[in-house]
Amino acid sequence: MRIIPLLLILTFFSFNPPAISQTLIDNYNPPKKLRVFIDGCERWDGGCDMDFIRTEITAVDFYRDNEKADVFLLINNNRSGGGGRQYQLIFIGQQNIHAGKADTLYVNNKQTDTDFEVREKLTRFIKLGLASFVAKTQAGEVVNINMNTDLSVLEDTAQESVDPWNYWVFNVGSDANIELEELSRQINLGGDININRITDEWKISISGGVNERLRTTIQRVPRVDSNGDPVLDANGNQIIDEIENNFDVSEFGFGHQLVKSISPNWSYGYDLAGIQNTRLNYRFQVSFRPAVEYNFFPESEQNSRFLRVNYGIEVRNNRYVQETIYGAVEETRALQSLRASLGLNQPWGNLQVGYRLRNYLDDFNFWSTGLDIRADVRVTGNFSFYVRAEGNYVKDQIYLAAGGFTEQDILSGRVTLPSAYTIDTRFGFNYRFGSNLNNFVNQRFFGRANFVGND
Repeated sequence: MRIIPLLLILTFFSFNPPAISQTLIDNYNPPKKLRVFIDGCERWDGGCDMDFIRTEITAVDFYRDNEKADVFLLINNNRSGGGGRQYQLIFIGQQNIHAGKADTLYVNNKQTDTDFEVREKLTRFIKLGLASFVAKTQAGEVVNINMNTDLSVLEDTAQESVDPWNYWVFNVGSDANIELEELSRQINLGGDININRITDEWKISISGGVNERLRTTIQRVPRVDSNGDPVLDANGNQIIDEIENNFDVSEFGFGHQLVKSISPNWSYGYDLAGIQNTRLNYRFQVSFRPAVEYNFFPESEQNSRFLRVNYGIEVRNNRYVQETIYGAVEETRALQSLRASLGLNQPWGNLQVGYRLRNYLDDFNFWSTGLDIRADVRVTGNFSFYVRAEGNYVKDQIYLAAGGFTEQDILSGRVTLPSAYTIDTRFGFNYRFGSNLNNFVNQRFFGRANFVGND
């Protein structure tokens, strides 16, 4: 009698495993391709090349609508200590079996890397990050992954940890621009130098630049005699005189900054700067500002988010081109300033907000405050808007020249006019509809041959 129950138990277990296995296989029908949305490449030129990425990665479908994608890839970047660039790749699973899965990779590039080298390395890491997602699609069955590597590359990387330059980076540049019209011409000449050393503990920068703007305008003025009557030529036409006006707006500046990190959130340092700006009536200004700063998020998260508050005391020595409206030719004054900045790079878009409050310590009637907002927000998969807005309330224009302004001074931008506020805004929206697939690259008839001007 005991044999019959035993046979029934064995029969149950012999039939159940295949049934369970068959049920799992039937319920899991992997998609043909992974649907991927990439955000971040449109904000930078060079290494982050979407055309190259789409061409090199064909095992996935690239979507224009983030809400329809299986994986949302957010690409953030930041300058690294050696003058190169660090990309942060955040892979976020959104749909079906990928929901809730997330991963982050970092791609470090040297200052000497070309755009070609940067985009190849960046694309290779995107492939690595997508590999585990692609493995759960039908396309994963035909994808080959080459795990071979050149060990000499790793050896070179290890040797580079001893930097012969001790992390110092030097940049020197110059530029020139010439604009010619019938009644005006303008020449802009400029040059700059930047020296930086950035590590986890220290940030040191030295910079300098010069810009010269030479502008000539021609006024056509009808000639009249002492009585105000037109002066005519031999053909009876009024004589037109051409009066040439020359303007020279020069700007020169240098800066030096030193910052010491004392914890993941706290740092202190100073800024030293000097400028010559005839438009702002500065023959020369030199300033020194020691400050302390607190970041509410660790620096390791600065690619994705930061909230910094900075407070400092500044001492300025001003030497003016012309006597100011307050009767000063040279003066030294102290002021305090509070700065706050918020930055977010998230799947919904990116946001940067800056706020500043400043006043002179010897007279609190001289103060200014300003707010700057930059946002790109994706409202839905197809609708997004952007806004750029900067506003300043100004009550500290102590540099204004006492002399009168001619019409040519104002039109040429050679002087700064009194103002209680300044506002600069730009905003817009974008709505896309149609096909979501974004796989194809076609460069035929691309651009306008880099021609500058109107067709």
